Amino acid sequence: MTEDRTLYPPERTKMASIEAARALAAVAVVLMHAANLMSVEHFSGHIGMGRVFDFGYVGVDFFFVLSGFIITYIHYADIGRPGMIGRYLWRRFSRIFPIYWFILLLVILVTTLARMTQGKSPGFEIGVEDIAGTVFLLMSGDEPKYVGVAWSLQFEVMFYLAFCVLLIHARAGAMLFLAWGAYVLLHVVGWASPRLPFQLSNPHCFQFLVGVCVGAIARRHPLQTRVGMLLPSVLGFVLATLFEVDGPFERHSGPGRIALGLAAAFVLATLVGLERQQLLKTPAWLARMGSVSYTIYLGHILFINSTYMVLLKIGLYHALPEALVYVIAVTVALFGTILLGVFVELPMVGALKDRFFQRHAAHVPIKIGV
Repeated sequence: MTEDRTLYPPERTKMASIEAARALAAVAVVLMHAANLMSVEHFSGHIGMGRVFDFGYVGVDFFFVLSGFIITYIHYADIGRPGMIGRYLWRRFSRIFPIYWFILLLVILVTTLARMTQGKSPGFEIGVEDIAGTVFLLMSGDEPKYVGVAWSLQFEVMFYLAFCVLLIHARAGAMLFLAWGAYVLLHVVGWASPRLPFQLSNPHCFQFLVGVCVGAIARRHPLQTRVGMLLPSVLGFVLATLFEVDGPFERHSGPGRIALGLAAAFVLATLVGLERQQLLKTPAWLARMGSVSYTIYLGHILFINSTYMVLLKIGLYHALPEALVYVIAVTVALFGTILLGVFVELPMVGALKDRFFQRHAAHVPIKIGV
């Protein structure tokens, strides 16, 4: 029996407005960390810029929803086809690990050299017990070393592996995903007390699952939207952010993440609908920035810290206004990570993907169906 899975095939898997949204989410995280890193004692000793960018962590919540959407949107035709698992995992591997390992080695190198120039021991932080969580990004009890934001990549790897269930069997996988999402909601409201292993009951999982739903709907339905819906969707995300940051619950709460997940899903659905009808004109530079947002996310802390250290060493950190120091650090971080993305990440991903397709093109079935 065959099933039509391509009513609305992804003619353009790189939608400009989605890439732009990804860029804005990455910039929000950069702005937050640039202010937070000022709180280090030998810098300012307090969070910079009056804490106005404290909300920036919601960019990570948006990334989780976006991850579920993109995986489903791109690999929707592979659902229910276990023979496609190898190709799927290779594409996910080539997307996340090579540039992560590059940034990890770069951070280790810079950190080690910085310590040695200060007359300290290299202080290599990765032990045998850290290999799984830091090197291979497997969910573990400890935070990854060196690249602080890698905790979110552990969730990504878990999501990638969980998606294989849908590839093995479409209906059973869908039922399992629905049960998973329902359990996370019950856990958030306190009606399901056992915490699932590997962070499977974390509200971030709900955000991923909501993204999966949007991706599946976008592949099966036209999602006709109007330009007038863009503003309400953005305002909805702003309201969800306010609810998360200044609402009745503490920050990083379950209800806050659920609200952010639903609001982000609304934004993505609106953008997809507008893209389909070609009703949006996204600045090319912003879409281009979105294409390297992963490198921006991975490497910005290294560039911000390095900029602050250089300014401190040459006597400008405390001599210049805080706002100017902040702008310099953000500019260097964005410029540096964008260059890494354009000249390292994208060529690396392209080379690995092309190599796989060249070796296996003859063995990959072209027809779509189960």
